[in-house]
Amino acid sequence: GVTVSYFEWLKNLNHVSYGRLTFKYEFDSNKHLLESVQRSLEARFSGKIPVTPTPEFEAAMGGASEKDIVHSGLSYTMERSGRKIKEVATQNNLGVDLRTAAFVLALHKISHNIIMAGFTFT
Repeated sequence: GVTVSYFEWLKNLNHVSYGRLTFKYEFDSNKHLLESVQRSLEARFSGKIPVTPTPEFEAAMGGASEKDIVHSGLSYTMERSGRKIKEVATQNNLGVDLRTAAFVLALHKISHNIIMAGFTFT
């Protein structure tokens, strides 16, 4: 919930929908990907080889919906966080106690940010 709210906050800062921020870039990237595959095939097999997208890929070339972008960002964030929690659990010999590892990680992040902000404890 908090992560999705963060994505929504970012969107509202710009007063622009997610899709409008990425549509042109994604379309051009996908087009260049297909052209690259076509050039590679033609170089390998010496001849004209047309590469056309499947209907599903062509639909995806139109850009992701806001829901797709939020789900993708949430998935990426959760996977990255989960890996970091497992890493902390391993480093601190916590076994499968991921809850404690998450608390240790959170406290480390808080202390790091306090120090980086210039606060000191005396």
